[in-house]
Amino acid sequence: MKRSPATSLVLLLTSLASAVQAADLTQVANAAWSYDGTWRSARMNWNADQELMVQGRAALFPNVSASYGRYDTEQKIEDAPPAAADEQNYGSEISTFTLTQPLFRVDAWYGYKEAQSSTDIAQANFEQARQDFVLRVAQGYFGVLRAWDNWVSAKAEEKAIGRQLEQTQERFDVGLVPATDVEEAQATYDLTQVNLIVARQQYEIARDQLETLTGQKWATLLELRNELPMEGPQPTDMNDWIEKAKAQNPQVLAALYNTELTENTAKRQLGTMLPQVQLVGQYQHSHLSPDSSSSTGSLSSSSLYDTETKQIGIEVSMPLFQGGGLNSRRKEAYLRADAADYQYDQAVRDIVQQTRSAYRTVEADALRIKARQQAIRSTRSALDATQSGYEVGTRNVVDVLNAQRALFAAERDYANARYDYIINSLTLKSTTGDLQQGDLAAVNNWLAPEQPLDLYNPDLDGKSEKMVPENSSID
Repeated sequence: MKRSPATSLVLLLTSLASAVQAADLTQVANAAWSYDGTWRSARMNWNADQELMVQGRAALFPNVSASYGRYDTEQKIEDAPPAAADEQNYGSEISTFTLTQPLFRVDAWYGYKEAQSSTDIAQANFEQARQDFVLRVAQGYFGVLRAWDNWVSAKAEEKAIGRQLEQTQERFDVGLVPATDVEEAQATYDLTQVNLIVARQQYEIARDQLETLTGQKWATLLELRNELPMEGPQPTDMNDWIEKAKAQNPQVLAALYNTELTENTAKRQLGTMLPQVQLVGQYQHSHLSPDSSSSTGSLSSSSLYDTETKQIGIEVSMPLFQGGGLNSRRKEAYLRADAADYQYDQAVRDIVQQTRSAYRTVEADALRIKARQQAIRSTRSALDATQSGYEVGTRNVVDVLNAQRALFAAERDYANARYDYIINSLTLKSTTGDLQQGDLAAVNNWLAPEQPLDLYNPDLDGKSEKMVPENSSID
């Protein structure tokens, strides 16, 4: 049997669609690497800063210059002899080539050292930008998954509360509950609808932010596995993290290099007050020509001549007084060097505090995840007990609604705790200056290939059904 072209096309598209896999964290990071404007700008700035070394070194190397000038000269000779012309008009062309080689220039040497320090600062800033990029990618990816889980939870809560409202209305219709129970259930249901709208908005914003970061419209993303190794910081000793942060954190290194920069600037300003010695070589050629526009009093062709001058020697110069500006700039540079020392000390204190906070946050996140799991079991049991009490008349509908909302809140808190652990763990590594793209690959192994999330056609109802509390009123 022959297949029609339309049938063949459908089969081809179906096979291609089935071959497409959901995007994971590394694919998103690769897309952002070549698109994110902040990261690309950081790379271009780093490339530009590499030229500072060339510029700083230039003052130590030979300097060659050339100049050319053409001049018209009118010369009047006073008290000239009667036989001589009292006016001479002629043109001249002068070409000059000059070469200078510094022999002793303290300011140029420390200007070169300034350039080295500036390049080191640029390298530290670039490293910080790279780590910020890794964090930005992780926050964008898991921000979508977090918003998705919150949306699913809000949908499941809206379904459960809606079913509770229906049951309460049915009980009211047969006279089993007062009207206040219906009103309470209706008010709670209206609030869940508001939360559902907000959750959907936050999901769409997070999805758009990821597209802005990567420049791509992602169809599917992989979700997290159910079981993850979230055991807390490794190594477990906080002091190991602190010492590493003090030695490797890019912001601390930038502050350290800035102290070197300001010290070299102060020495360069002192060097401008010292003698400067340089080797000078010069070649000059002059050509004179008569002024053709003047018929009298001009130089005759016999009196014209070309000159060629060659010079080589040592030139010594030293500024003596510039209105107090030289000494003032020296004082300013040394004061700024002192300020840079204080800034470095403060940068070390800040990173120690940040590392401690990040360590304790990750440590608490690991404990929170286990506590959230227990909270889900406890709130589920509480809901079952409250539901049973409601059915026999010992509990009212408000108790049931509160128990249901507590369970959904516990599930949301558990999901958020897992995302917090991932982001905070990466933040802790960034404080030590050790956050690499390989860390994203490690986190990527925590994703479940069998759990793709369709970003534009999410199965919200199907997923929310799985989150409905067991033995709740929706069963």
